[in-house]
Amino acid sequence: MEIIEVRTLIDITQTKVVRLTHGTQIELDQNRNFNTLRQCLEMRAIILFDEPPRIETIDVKNLGFGSEFKGKHRVWTFYFNTDRPGVYEDTISGRFGFLINDIHEVPIVLNLTETININTAMFDTKDGRFKNTIIQALQGNT
Repeated sequence: MEIIEVRTLIDITQTKVVRLTHGTQIELDQNRNFNTLRQCLEMRAIILFDEPPRIETIDVKNLGFGSEFKGKHRVWTFYFNTDRPGVYEDTISGRFGFLINDIHEVPIVLNLTETININTAMFDTKDGRFKNTIIQALQGNT
């Protein structure tokens, strides 16, 4: 089974808050970002996951983010697998080509608990300078 890792500098904390009466505006917006990402992931497949995104503050150098992001930042990492292998593979763009395109430029809520400055409120999976979300296989097919 292939485990896919999404790392992002966007706050995608899964708070499960869906109404302001159940939490704060920040918790609601964090959950909105998580749900937005999840909906993008599920456009082509059913995803399966056991844990919510984990958050850590790490040096982002050499992780694959855009060149504008340097030093230690908060990184959200989300692991999942799909109901069928190869669903995101595009023969032109590669292993995760469809997924990269599905997520790229999707709007997000900004100014939550992220530690980067983002000029445009969107997931960016392509730009060499401003890429804030990366996708990779954590483990190949087993």
